[in-house]
Amino acid sequence: MKKVLIADSHPLFRDFLKQKLSEDQIEVITTQENRDIYTKVITSLPNLIILDMEYDNTMEMEFLEKKMRDTNCADIPVIITGPKQDRSTIAAYAKYGVIKYFEKPVQFDMFFKSIGLVVRVPLSMDTTPCILDLHRNNNIIFIELALGLNREKIALLQFKLSEMIAREKIENPKVVIMLTNLELTFVDGYNLEFLIDNVLACQKIHAKNVKILSLSNFVREMLNGHSNYSGIEMTSNLSRVLNDLVDTSITSDISDLITNRFLTPSYEEEDSASIATRFSSDTLEDSPVPKNTGTVLTIAIIDSDEASLELTKNYFEQSGASCSTYTKGQQFLQDYEDGKFDLIILDVLLSDQTGLSLLQRLHSMPHTPPIVIYSPSLQKDIVVKVLSAGAASYLVKPQKPNFLVQKCLSVLKTRE
Repeated sequence: MKKVLIADSHPLFRDFLKQKLSEDQIEVITTQENRDIYTKVITSLPNLIILDMEYDNTMEMEFLEKKMRDTNCADIPVIITGPKQDRSTIAAYAKYGVIKYFEKPVQFDMFFKSIGLVVRVPLSMDTTPCILDLHRNNNIIFIELALGLNREKIALLQFKLSEMIAREKIENPKVVIMLTNLELTFVDGYNLEFLIDNVLACQKIHAKNVKILSLSNFVREMLNGHSNYSGIEMTSNLSRVLNDLVDTSITSDISDLITNRFLTPSYEEEDSASIATRFSSDTLEDSPVPKNTGTVLTIAIIDSDEASLELTKNYFEQSGASCSTYTKGQQFLQDYEDGKFDLIILDVLLSDQTGLSLLQRLHSMPHTPPIVIYSPSLQKDIVVKVLSAGAASYLVKPQKPNFLVQKCLSVLKTRE
């Protein structure tokens, strides 16, 4: 059985992830005290470490340094969830075995997919198209669903609601579940129950404070047939619900109130959340949510020897890097732009004889990433030229994969 260690001080996220991975027969080890991570790692030797970081990441960095020096666990891959950071800082984590860095709020589908690829276990994911948005106004939380009922997103609801209620200090939360964009029948009964159960699983949410907006007679029949849902009211009229729940004295136009105060998307609220309700698969053209693949390191590899080029690419992709390959210097320059790459690996003995001039040109540009020369044995005067032209390191071909990767990653520096 594969093992995953989750080091996260946030119990809701930790418990949610543990439940999800356990469903796919993955053993989950958890710790909420980051000072205990190293001990748990060396005693359990997991297949993957999921590490949560805050802005003050002193203890996490101490752990990563200690892990890197210990041959027993140095090769265990790490996925980090954390705040937005400078790109060069994220790239520098690669030398510690960090293969993915997901900025919060995490897009769960990409995050979960990455876990499956690392542990090599096909993890189950509901792919039903679904848009789920949460909006809050005072103590009222609106849950709006469209396209369909996706069980992964519904499972996130308990976590998201509990997180929002705690963060905003909502004492008496009221919930409006908006299903008017869905045509629901008895086929959806199982997922509809799952939705309501996840809402009611939040300790501060009581059935009497839950309203469901729907045009479906099936929803009304289902509610009437469930004693657990006693107190939940269903209606097809949002204005009626708001008149019951909200002080509407600030405006006489209830439709304006609905549009301006409640149904305007508020993605800014998610900046302080841990997981986003929008997945990368939600490809609405007007969606302001960018796809977050968690890529830690983006590398350009320039080599005229295509066999060597492919080998080098494979070495770094196995370490979680995203690689772009080029066989000619001019081809690379046409694609190059400031900030596109975190590291450049260059064979100066290019077939078009542009290797050294390319290095010199890059050295003259502002914000050029570190450049590692990876070439067959060079004459001493050539070595001096490449190092004086700004190369961070020179490695003689060929090298063993682990040595090549570690030497290249060692030139990446974390900004203080």
